[in-house]
Amino acid sequence: MKDIQTRLYHRLNWRIMSWIIVIYLMDSIDRTNLGFARAHISQDVGLTAAQFGFAAGIFFIGLVLFEIPISLLASKVGAPKTFARIMVLWGLTSAATGFIHDRQSFYILRFLLGVFEAGFAPTCTYYLARWYPAERMSGVIFWHQLSLPLAGIMIGPVSGWLLTHFDQVGGLAGWRWMFVMEGLPSVLLGFIIVFVLPSTPQDAKWLSPRERTIIEGWSVRENVRHGTFSAVVRDPAIYMLSLGFFALMAGMYMLNFWMPSLIHEAGVSSPLAVGLYSSFPYAVSVASMAYWSARSDRKKERSFHCYAPALLAAGCFLLTTVIPDVFALQMVVLAGATAGIYASYVVFWALAANVFQGSAATGGFALINAIGLWGGFVSPMVVGKLTSLTGTMSAGMVCMGGTVAVGAAILWSVTRTITGTRAVSEIPAEIL
Repeated sequence: MKDIQTRLYHRLNWRIMSWIIVIYLMDSIDRTNLGFARAHISQDVGLTAAQFGFAAGIFFIGLVLFEIPISLLASKVGAPKTFARIMVLWGLTSAATGFIHDRQSFYILRFLLGVFEAGFAPTCTYYLARWYPAERMSGVIFWHQLSLPLAGIMIGPVSGWLLTHFDQVGGLAGWRWMFVMEGLPSVLLGFIIVFVLPSTPQDAKWLSPRERTIIEGWSVRENVRHGTFSAVVRDPAIYMLSLGFFALMAGMYMLNFWMPSLIHEAGVSSPLAVGLYSSFPYAVSVASMAYWSARSDRKKERSFHCYAPALLAAGCFLLTTVIPDVFALQMVVLAGATAGIYASYVVFWALAANVFQGSAATGGFALINAIGLWGGFVSPMVVGKLTSLTGTMSAGMVCMGGTVAVGAAILWSVTRTITGTRAVSEIPAEIL
């Protein structure tokens, strides 16, 4: 039986997971490439740091407003059709950003990008939970969310190259080419995905009847907290969990949108060099996610593995403001913050994937995501405003460090309640 399951995992990884990684990678690229065009857009369109921060954050207003209804609808129409519609619309919107000429059109397109992406992440988590067992979910979420740091690794060099080598090609600025050339592949992939991903195990013609039965059994979760969405919205613990996720998102999107500016402020001026250096923290985070998610599955423990990396990230945010002005040291600390945020993030969703069952799944994931993603709206604006007021990014880093630290404390409290994990003082020594 174990051999059958192992072979089945490999088939699922190839037939399901590989496509999820690709589409999530394109989503991450289209969402985060904005940071590399900041200086160019700000100059050509006329934006202050605070206005750029608002443009980066308004994306999340559109996403949050439609996250829950779109996610609930996805469970009815099927994940592949939902993915296809979202990818075509967000790809076109991202590409259209290359043709903006004023601040208002920039704001509108960023808002629409959020609207069209709504429901994507919760639907991915719900979809994967239908194909993999609970004890594998931390590793599954790692492979799923691997696209986030991979996008960080790829987007820097690719965007830097496009900004440098396509500048004024055909009379268009390099940043305009960047949005067009990084947005259109999502449109093409959207037309493909609906034909290659089955909606349910019963629709997978490449599975045998026995394999379909095994997978259907995996999708049934033990010790589920909620089975209906109405029960989810009445549970205070879910809102506390969402606040912890808010803090993680605040830290993550601070890094996603402001990492190039931090590196530029450290003395790196070439767009290509900024892009290459920006890849380093995300490369480190891939290793941290792989190790920490595997450790969480092996120890069968979620709570400690969720809040501990967030504490590391908070400390690194604060360290950036007091360490000596040595570029290599600054990069190490930024890598520590990035690795901590992403390691916490991947275990967080592995924990959440085992909390819900049935109609609660997509709605529960969407509720947590909708509340948590306000962190992605607030943090770019706060950092932008503080940067405009002080002239440096130090105040923003202190603010994000405090936010992530509070989030870690919330996660420490609520995840022990949800998972039934013992207090940290009672955690076995092999975990600590």
